[in-house]
Amino acid sequence: MKILLVNDDGFDEPGLKALENVLSHHETFTVAPFHHHSGASMSLNLYSPLILRKHGPERYSVEGTPVDCVKLALSELVTGDPPDLVISGINPGANVANNTWYSGTVAAATEAAFWRIPAIAISQEHSSSPDFGLSSSVIRKVVDQGLYKMIEPGMLLNVNVPAKAHSGYRMTTIGSFASEIPFTLEENGESYRYGPYEMQSVREKSGTDVHALLDGHISLTLLSSTRSSQASESKLRLWCSQQF
Repeated sequence: MKILLVNDDGFDEPGLKALENVLSHHETFTVAPFHHHSGASMSLNLYSPLILRKHGPERYSVEGTPVDCVKLALSELVTGDPPDLVISGINPGANVANNTWYSGTVAAATEAAFWRIPAIAISQEHSSSPDFGLSSSVIRKVVDQGLYKMIEPGMLLNVNVPAKAHSGYRMTTIGSFASEIPFTLEENGESYRYGPYEMQSVREKSGTDVHALLDGHISLTLLSSTRSSQASESKLRLWCSQQF
């Protein structure tokens, strides 16, 4: 099976290397950012060249964002048939709740979903000394048991793994944080920084990706690349029909 691997942390990060190692029995192509791009979301590097570097057989870095990497890989680098699957990760930090939308890891998988290629983003709970063994076993199971074939065109699977041993898998929805991480004011009194990341509480009572991780479960969340919703569509459609 042909698999495109990407991340948002950089081509030489241990999470990506763990992916390459655990999926070495497949035909893999790695195209990842040369620099760190956490929080890049769906951004593009529009105003400077996408410098390409080759680091070995079918292993490239790009002076660009995670989305740039997927676009370049699908358009120029992966020859022959398109990949059967795109996997983004393994990210050393969960991508849950609001952070799902900021994540470069999830964005790379979303770009693949635009093109109707099955896509998985995999992240694991933050740890001061991350061990990617559990996440590696999870992604190997998901791939080798063909779970990716259950992902409908235009969809992607967002997987979040606890830092330590897990107590099963859960299908979840995206949570919504109930508060923001406090900003830190610099000594000059003029500049702010984002404060250290901590898992925030969510508005929902149960069933979210955050609840799953807090309970020690592996969270699987199906996401749509269209971000569209029919929740209030009938009322909005009626309003549109009444306008002149």
